[in-house]
Amino acid sequence: WEEAERERLSRPDRQRAIGAGRSYKLDLATRLLMTMMWVRLYLTTEALGALFGVHKATVSRNGRRILAVLRRVSEGELEWPDPPEWGEGKNLMEAKAAYPDLFAILDGTEQPIRRPQDPQRQRAFYSGKKKRHTVKKGLVVNEKGVIRAVTPSTPGSVHDLRHFRESGVLARIPREVGVLADAGFDGLHHDLPEHSVATPHKARRNHPLKEDQKLINRELARIRIVVENVLAQMKHFRALSERFRHSLAIHDDLFVVVAAIVNRRTRQRLAAAAA
Repeated sequence: WEEAERERLSRPDRQRAIGAGRSYKLDLATRLLMTMMWVRLYLTTEALGALFGVHKATVSRNGRRILAVLRRVSEGELEWPDPPEWGEGKNLMEAKAAYPDLFAILDGTEQPIRRPQDPQRQRAFYSGKKKRHTVKKGLVVNEKGVIRAVTPSTPGSVHDLRHFRESGVLARIPREVGVLADAGFDGLHHDLPEHSVATPHKARRNHPLKEDQKLINRELARIRIVVENVLAQMKHFRALSERFRHSLAIHDDLFVVVAAIVNRRTRQRLAAAAA
């Protein structure tokens, strides 16, 4: 927090010297509590201002700054482990313990937003799939539900596969990991030629699915349900489940922070199960 504050106060366009200006009315712990209440309950800034005895503009300003710092801290929770080192006397089980990921499971989600005033932005953010204006996010989890990457926010009209292509996330998936996705990612193997990619079989005109294809689809769905469960956990935080009322400039910060919280809970659960 102190490092972020020094950067903010020493920015080139700031006219006042460091130390000048109004001090925070609330201490850091209280500002953090207020921000996390906003993330978890998605109360209005007016309601939070009344609870903490500050103006709604103060709630908004403090929240933006706290979220930005929390994102810096949280990004370390969303990383791929280092590639496994084969040899050096390691057997298969030891190598697997050092590198637990078997799969990278991809999925996208959309959150409703307020209807944009600009006609061009209205068209860009209108999701034909959801029949409303949305912002789109994507995430990659391993088979145990640990989030490895999240994508930047894009307008709801963007197709899921294009969303991932333009995010840069696909290039960061290790080659050692198999990639699973739903039917909306048909053609993903062209983007990941060095990976093992599995998406559900699709029935075509005059070519219904065969029994073995149905069996494969069921098995893929059984594995992919992990990412749906992770998204459900993230949407326990109402700032990600209700219609987003605030500036989309903070949406990426919010999503990363919630993903890191869910990751920490998942790791605690896995550690308890292994104990």
